[in-house]
Amino acid sequence: MNRRDFLLASGAFALTPALLRAAPTPADTADVAAPVAPSAANPFGLPGVGTRPNIILVLCDDLGWGDLGCFWQNGRKSELKIKTPNLDRMAAEGKRLDDHSTCAPVCVPARASIFTGKHQGHCNVRDNAFDAPIDPHMTLATVLKAAGYATWHVGKWGIGGGGQAGLPRVAMPTQAGFDRAYYYPAHLHGHSYYHCYIEGQTDLDAANKQSPLVDALSDAAYQAAGRPAGYERDQDAGAAAPQWRRPVPNAEARFVYDIDLFTAKAKALIREHLEGPAKATPFFLALCHTAVHGSGNRQVADPAIACKRPFQVPGAPYPALTDDPATGGGADLAGSVKATADTANTWIHPDCRAFKTPSQRRYATTVRRLDDAMGDLLHYLRLRGIDRDTLVVFTSDNGPAGEYLDPAGIQWVEEGFDSNGPFRGMKRWSYQGGLREPTLVRWPAAVPPGVSTLPSTHVCWMPTFAEAAGLPPPAHADGVSLLPDLTGMGRQLTPRVYAEYRDGGSGQNFGIEQAVRQGDYALVRNSNKNGGKPELYDLRADPGQTHDLATEKPDVVAALEPLFLTCRIPIDKVKDACGAATVGGGGGRAKTLDAAPLPALPPDAPSPQPALWVYQGDGPWVPDFRALMPVHQVPPARIAAVLAKLPPRGCGVLVHGLLDLPEETEVAFRAQGAGGCQLWLHEAHILEYEAGDCAQGRAIALRLAKGRHPWRACLTAPFVTLTANGAPLLA
Repeated sequence: MNRRDFLLASGAFALTPALLRAAPTPADTADVAAPVAPSAANPFGLPGVGTRPNIILVLCDDLGWGDLGCFWQNGRKSELKIKTPNLDRMAAEGKRLDDHSTCAPVCVPARASIFTGKHQGHCNVRDNAFDAPIDPHMTLATVLKAAGYATWHVGKWGIGGGGQAGLPRVAMPTQAGFDRAYYYPAHLHGHSYYHCYIEGQTDLDAANKQSPLVDALSDAAYQAAGRPAGYERDQDAGAAAPQWRRPVPNAEARFVYDIDLFTAKAKALIREHLEGPAKATPFFLALCHTAVHGSGNRQVADPAIACKRPFQVPGAPYPALTDDPATGGGADLAGSVKATADTANTWIHPDCRAFKTPSQRRYATTVRRLDDAMGDLLHYLRLRGIDRDTLVVFTSDNGPAGEYLDPAGIQWVEEGFDSNGPFRGMKRWSYQGGLREPTLVRWPAAVPPGVSTLPSTHVCWMPTFAEAAGLPPPAHADGVSLLPDLTGMGRQLTPRVYAEYRDGGSGQNFGIEQAVRQGDYALVRNSNKNGGKPELYDLRADPGQTHDLATEKPDVVAALEPLFLTCRIPIDKVKDACGAATVGGGGGRAKTLDAAPLPALPPDAPSPQPALWVYQGDGPWVPDFRALMPVHQVPPARIAAVLAKLPPRGCGVLVHGLLDLPEETEVAFRAQGAGGCQLWLHEAHILEYEAGDCAQGRAIALRLAKGRHPWRACLTAPFVTLTANGAPLLA
């Protein structure tokens, strides 16, 4: 696939023929991409793809890899099966990602990572810091806004501030890049599938009141809409921008199962967009379902609903689909899915009524409802004629859970529907059962049917969406674009799959959990288990992680274990951080994980050579230059001289270097200047800002072990001054 032709088409980091002749080969540049032929008419080099796609991210809650027919249920020998015909069809028509993982095995950090593009070694929200605000300056929505997209959020958020965090509301969806949002404000509001607003009783900012829905506009969208009546301005101290919000009226939302309601709202937003003046503008929709998270918290439940049984279900069958172009049948906001106080939370799908226990019937009905809703959404895209040019990603935030189910916990997961498939563990476990996500991608114009076995992770969606939208992947993100793997054309960079979590409620007392992948190998460490010693598994031979290979393959452990430190930075080094202030290392070690020095390269590892590649063009952020085509490679001896002569705008560089320390030392890294800077030490993303954001500079001090420490930087002109303990790095 011609992944980088869009740069030529859009003018971002465009290449000239003269400079192309100086371009290095892939062998010269290691993981820098090879040259490509331009095609302005078809920026992706694919038959039938001539426009940027609409993008829909469907994010479920606690849905297990094994819950879908196409991943696991269809092949089960047990009669206890969940049918998911619509998602099976989506898998058959698109790409099934068999090895796609979350960055944390629980909700808040997983969602923080997916929306910020930062895995849990770098994200400002870690652990399960309920309602803690993410850093809103670069999110999936801000990236796609920069590409000219209309941006909408529907459903669960819980990473914006307020609620249980008690922190200012600085990162609600419409403060984090979304034009419009239709959502519930607090994390706990997701513990009910039925939402309502009771005048004089419900507080939009309280986590422990009835679960309300908020209809919100960004400040720009509010002004563009002519300041519609009924919205109040909401801006806490410290927020960069206000949101304009109003409660969703009960006439629209009350007694409507929220899978149905959110699907109906998604369709309504699409219809309004396609019939409005901006119909030629592509859109990005984040559709974040409550399902299948446990429901039944009496504090947030609608008190009028007669059936109080936990793990809530719909009040009626899903409406039939039609060829009506207005709604396509299915769910709509006019009441097609509205129950009553007496019928809400009572309906069980006919395919599920023979199951023996209420928990089995209710859980399976909820999964089947998700399937019905996805069928409705995909059907509507076909009716509106945008099916072919819409990229739809379906995934979940973390592994399956057992809240409000009987028997609870891992017994439910493994004795119910095998919701974790062949894998070990569940939500809050950093084994594959807690990390592996049921992920499907459908984009008929570009993604052929098939199965991907590439180990990848949620933070890959930011660069993937950016590239699909015609912009270079941002170096801000910890992932890499998956377009080559999805399309089957082009050179795929290797994603780093890393997960981290401080155990809170697994029942296993794991302590600090970490997991890292290298090919088929997974290295797992739980600080309170087995003395904190790492466990090694070959996932190809042993997907259930039953046979620890650590003693049999000490060389593999030795190669991977340093990644537990070199893939991350201490949370107290992160701006506006929320989560554990200190992460314990376990194993009897006196130092904590956050205080341990970054290990050096092994003595027998080859010494990386200094290198510089030059790129031409301008973009809205510092690109991940590894995904682009350089115009020139500079010999090591000329790096400083070439940097000094590059123009003050319109170009960028990828530079590699090495620190060789004679003893363990604290090193203060500093970047100063008006240009953009993204700096890594090993795989730790230690400094970053975009051009013009931080002319006064930024610094970080880290303790480094004796030995060699490779670093790399993506920089855009005008170039910053980079130093380590005062000595120039770019020399």
